[in-house]
Amino acid sequence: MTQFEQAQEQVKQETLKTPTVSANGANVNYFGYQLSVHHFNLKLMAKGMTFRGIKFTDIKKYYGLKGKGAKDCLTQFEQILADYKAK
Repeated sequence: MTQFEQAQEQVKQETLKTPTVSANGANVNYFGYQLSVHHFNLKLMAKGMTFRGIKFTDIKKYYGLKGKGAKDCLTQFEQILADYKAK
């Protein structure tokens, strides 16, 4: 089980409280927000950009992605995103 899946399970069991995220005056699902931000970051990393404060290896480890670079992991991440949206 990946760290992302563990965090979701802990929220279901009420052992972990997620931060409140709001946009346009309405609350937004924390994990949906997190996936969107990481998707944005991963797409840019696949094009060769880097970010201050977030590393590719952190995203890779958190979601359990396999591959050498961001390009290799992007399709796997997009599948995780699609599966999350389908729930």
